[in-house]
Amino acid sequence: MNVRIKELIHPNVVNFSLSLVVAGLLWMKEFILPAESTPLLYLFNTTIIPAYSAWLGLLLNLGIAYFSFKFLEKYTFLQQRTFLPFLFFILLSGSYPHFHYLTNGLIAASLLMMCLWQVFSTYHQNLPLQASYNAGLFLSLGYFFCFDFIFLIPFLFIILNIVNNLNVRLFLATLLGIFTPAILVFGISFWLGQLDNQLHYFMSNIVFNFSNWTSNIALIVVEGIFTILSLIAIMGCSQNRFNSSITERRNFQVLVWLYAAMLVILWVKMGHISELLPSFLMICALIFSIFFSTRSSRKNTILFALLVIFQVVTLILGYSGTLH
Repeated sequence: MNVRIKELIHPNVVNFSLSLVVAGLLWMKEFILPAESTPLLYLFNTTIIPAYSAWLGLLLNLGIAYFSFKFLEKYTFLQQRTFLPFLFFILLSGSYPHFHYLTNGLIAASLLMMCLWQVFSTYHQNLPLQASYNAGLFLSLGYFFCFDFIFLIPFLFIILNIVNNLNVRLFLATLLGIFTPAILVFGISFWLGQLDNQLHYFMSNIVFNFSNWTSNIALIVVEGIFTILSLIAIMGCSQNRFNSSITERRNFQVLVWLYAAMLVILWVKMGHISELLPSFLMICALIFSIFFSTRSSRKNTILFALLVIFQVVTLILGYSGTLH
């Protein structure tokens, strides 16, 4: 019997409440027995008390999940409403205990979401200089929490060109947005005599050590299986795009560009759980939502079940210390 998953996940109070229950179950351990320490927030050079960090991490995860839901709804990815983006992001991000706390990766993911909102707001605008500037600004701010955002800069121009034909003025506005936070942060660091900290942050992340790549075989296996599942979803969405509007195909193309860029970065710098992972999972949550909302078959129902089971296994491996 085929099950249309989108009919089970309508955006209503009941499903919203169920998603909050799922989040509560995933975060239960952190509330009962929080970690002894939390990740260092790079830009602020500080840590937060674990109990507070867990609550802030949960709230930020819920915020990203909610805006993912609104993003998919607002910018015409689908012809019907679905609450799947909210559920999928909570499920995917919550499967990694590291991101149960307020981390650089979660802050970076929220900044990427703001960047995408600005990019898509340029559609059908003659000269959206402010939106282009804001998109560059948010992506550049993300760099100070997740170094790998620096590799996404070329793709920002690509997706801007997809959404709204890029011209010289839009290019310069975006470039100015990218340089604004960098100039301010490096200028303040120089004035405070802490420029060495920023240079160390850059040099320690730009260097790739191949020996780290094989230091966590379990993570390679987990990411490999998840890559296969997500590629199945992308291929399924691509087949269904022939029946979609031009706007839906264009918007999905943006997601694929970002997915491909972040997938390459994650695999090249494999060896530890990257702070880029929440941003990648956010894009995957959108892709899975499109896939399961537009295709109905027994195979897709099995794939949905496998995805849920796989994320539960990932959570168990994370708590066991196998993934780090």
